Amino acid sequence: MAKVLVTGANGFVGSHLTEKLIEKGHKVRALVRKTANLQWIKDLPIEISYGAICDYDTLPAAVDGIDYIMHVAGATKGKTEKDYEYVNVDGTKNLLKACLEKNPNLKRFVFFSTLAVTGSSDKDTRLSENTVCIPVSIYGKTKLQAELTVLEAKDKIPSIILRLCAIFGPRDTETLAYFKFLKAGIRPTWDGTVSSCYIKDAVSAAILCLEKNIESGTIYHISDGKCYTIDDIATIAEQVIGNKTLRVKLPTPIMSLYGKIVHTFSDGNTVLGPDKIKELTQSCWVCDITKARRELGFVPRYTLEQGLKETIAWYKEQKWL
Repeated sequence: MAKVLVTGANGFVGSHLTEKLIEKGHKVRALVRKTANLQWIKDLPIEISYGAICDYDTLPAAVDGIDYIMHVAGATKGKTEKDYEYVNVDGTKNLLKACLEKNPNLKRFVFFSTLAVTGSSDKDTRLSENTVCIPVSIYGKTKLQAELTVLEAKDKIPSIILRLCAIFGPRDTETLAYFKFLKAGIRPTWDGTVSSCYIKDAVSAAILCLEKNIESGTIYHISDGKCYTIDDIATIAEQVIGNKTLRVKLPTPIMSLYGKIVHTFSDGNTVLGPDKIKELTQSCWVCDITKARRELGFVPRYTLEQGLKETIAWYKEQKWL
């Protein structure tokens, strides 16, 4: 039985990962802020370590005695580039420093990254782990900087980097808004193709990183292995929700303008700001998971339809939808 530290354990991905680790028989220590909402993990048999990756003084105690670290915490939105850097880059540096000083015998450090670090591709090319990274967003840029920090320490701290595509599932608030549009009878759509993955499959990939003998510094792309247009996803989702929608095509200039307006009048705590719009309006975010299949033994179990059925049913149970 291993002892695993999960940063961001109270969030969407982190809470599902925490549950799966417990199911696998591991002991979990959750690094969370004192002000964090713990609704998804408060009843789990875990140890709570109050702190934050941006508060170095809280980290030595958090990493002490830990076998594995699952570094999920990160900033997906912000008002300025510094907001992203502070969490994604500086926070990761803090955590690695604490490991070197307090837990130099750590067995593995798993960094949860994103396909956004690569930048998009054309519709005929799948993004691989060897793709030259040219991120189009601040989020992608700062996560790439964090990746490089992890790789710089890979000879001292055994590390694996997971680049996740668009993950969805119960507890996810970021895609909820889109489903609300569909329920209201409106189908916003735009050009582009994407990779997607149901949360349970994404978490399974992460667990494999603890179980396989893998060279430090290895990077894996994670998705369900398929390619979807926004209309593909919306068509299935509206069938599951049970109503027909009016298709509304959103031109890129309109989406970009919307992002700028939202950014101007918000405190940065919004998903659909200009940074996210830059990602959404790219032509293709489709990744190749051949390496993860071959080396991790990763096999996606959920189809898009199965994942959406579970997700939408959960939203309805929670009265979110």
